[in-house]
Amino acid sequence: MNARILQLTDLHLTADPDATLKGIRTRASLASVLQAIREGVSDQELEFEYVILTGDLAHDEQLATYKALRALLGDWVSRCRLIPGNHDDRMLIREVFPELVSAGTGRITFSIESAGWRLIGLDSHVDGETYGRIGDDQLQWLAGELGAHISQPTILFIHHPPVIVHSAWLDRIGLLDAADLLDVVRSYSHIRGICSGHVHQEFSATLDGVQILTTPSTGVQFLPRQDELICDQRPPGFRIIRLNDHRFESNVVRLAESVE
Repeated sequence: MNARILQLTDLHLTADPDATLKGIRTRASLASVLQAIREGVSDQELEFEYVILTGDLAHDEQLATYKALRALLGDWVSRCRLIPGNHDDRMLIREVFPELVSAGTGRITFSIESAGWRLIGLDSHVDGETYGRIGDDQLQWLAGELGAHISQPTILFIHHPPVIVHSAWLDRIGLLDAADLLDVVRSYSHIRGICSGHVHQEFSATLDGVQILTTPSTGVQFLPRQDELICDQRPPGFRIIRLNDHRFESNVVRLAESVE
């Protein structure tokens, strides 16, 4: 059995539809990305089973922003799974997407099955901070999920990547307890990959046989391997993940041009 998964990340939408971030109209940029993806899905076999949004859905933490996101996703909402980034508001995500996330005030996570694979979403949001943290309680939950589904090859999704990306300014605001997460990962050999956002660029590494991938933003891009923030002129992108038996493949797709 095969399946295709779509990862979107770092949307940075605002309540004002014409607002820009680093010169990019993020809402228009996301609309263009979604249009391009939908045009590429020409038949049933190319459909995505899940659309996973890995944080920084909003830039301004406004209710209207999340409502705009829901409208843009349209009939894809039911196949979406969301985790927050450092710019997000859990309460507003729960208010606008109640059918996609658990009730309450705690972390927003998911654990789902697709084509014999286990897809697990982790919440690295820390209120008021740009860095991320998983926390002991969530690490225990993760270990429980991994132990309960040990026969399923697994991909983890988290906003903050658990490794440095060799951009000094981004590495300073990374995942504080990355070492603790990686200790859990090393304990379970059925983990195949970790997909993240946060860094607004494509990056890949392999750690103990686990692929660690970051995906470009649907809006603003950051130039890789810089000591300070410098925007990259490359257009927005997304990641397509293909699940096949016990192996997965993925690639980043970019639009032909940015939306300014």
